[in-house]
Amino acid sequence: MIAVMSFSRPATAIAQDDVQVLIGKIQNSTGRAKADLLNQVSVTYRNTDRLKSLEYARLAYKASSGLKYTAGQALALKNQGICWFFIGNNDSATYCYKEALAGFTRIRDMKGISACYNNLGLIAQETGKYPEALRFYERSAEMDRKLGDEIGVAQTTQNMADIYIYRGEYQKALALTNACLKIYTDQADKSGIMGSLLNRAAIYDYLALYQESLRDYQHALRLSREINDKYTEIRLNSNLGVMYWHWQKPDIAMQYLTTALEMSDENDDAYNIDNTLKTMAEIYTSRKEYARANDIYQKILNRNVKLDNKRQVAVIMTAIGRNLIELNEVDKALGYLNKSLEITTGLNTPYEKLENYRNLVIVNAILHNFKIADSLQDLFATTRAQLMDRDSLPGTSKVNFADKGKNDSQIPAAAKWAMSIILLTLVVIISVAAFRGNK
Repeated sequence: MIAVMSFSRPATAIAQDDVQVLIGKIQNSTGRAKADLLNQVSVTYRNTDRLKSLEYARLAYKASSGLKYTAGQALALKNQGICWFFIGNNDSATYCYKEALAGFTRIRDMKGISACYNNLGLIAQETGKYPEALRFYERSAEMDRKLGDEIGVAQTTQNMADIYIYRGEYQKALALTNACLKIYTDQADKSGIMGSLLNRAAIYDYLALYQESLRDYQHALRLSREINDKYTEIRLNSNLGVMYWHWQKPDIAMQYLTTALEMSDENDDAYNIDNTLKTMAEIYTSRKEYARANDIYQKILNRNVKLDNKRQVAVIMTAIGRNLIELNEVDKALGYLNKSLEITTGLNTPYEKLENYRNLVIVNAILHNFKIADSLQDLFATTRAQLMDRDSLPGTSKVNFADKGKNDSQIPAAAKWAMSIILLTLVVIISVAAFRGNK
């Protein structure tokens, strides 16, 4: 395990002082005031110490239950759900959100109801249940509109944009992201601006507009430090690593990824660690260190199988399968790739499905299954043509899987497929989860 880096941040010291002030107030408080303070401390610890945040949320729930204080109970359950989500336990997060939703519904707290629908949508989204996620988001946005809460509408709209990104519908995603950025800018909401810049940078990365992507990432990184959002700072380092990797600058990419991994250790955050390790594995793959890359992938796969995160399971299976081809373990590769294709077909994630077609053509050709290979090649060509036509944006050059960049002939074959598969599955999924979950 890489050692945790030490950073000198005055803002962090101030935040810790604030926590101590709140904890001191708890000692002299009783009744609902005490329950509210416990919830406040839970929120304050959320991005620095998830386990402490969870502990105080549980104490807030216990205090509220003794008082039959429904608002305090519901808020404590929502706070617990957010902690569980970031720790990586979706089942516990879902249970807490649903219980919180019932409490907020009893007291007709529309803001609380909206937050729970949003966060249930986030879990559905992260596990590949996109239609269900959209239904939750629509309910959340409906509540926010009734409240006249523009920021709430923007948060939920950005979540919807993420789903369009997953589906490869980039024109819709970019338009929604720009609309959200305008709302946050008008409201002078630095956290929201940061999240929208993250998403837009991810889209620019996909389009190979790396200077534009770098500009947005750097702006977001400055904001994360201004508001002392360490969680998002970690994600930004990871995203910058991904972007530099796509930009064919692996040494710079590895520096950012290493920083993200080192910062993630103290937060016990499955999302940060998994996604950073995935990109490192892609770089090892490009260097033909296939076995080393697959060792990393297998650990990530095991965790996502336990979490029932089908989308990530499919992505990792594809990556393992591609490396197994390079290691001449073709039969094993066929098993992984067929299973991944089955999952991606069910989830309707076209770019990931496209990558499976590509790899299964290779495997079946090696195994002399030429009829199957020809059929898959036809599916690949048809799907690719549909996606290229659908996603073209005015004033931009559409990136092509087969010829990415002017120096494509100099890129190793493994690096080419890695660029296509990792981008859609990594950059956006880690882009705005931090502030979305806080809703």
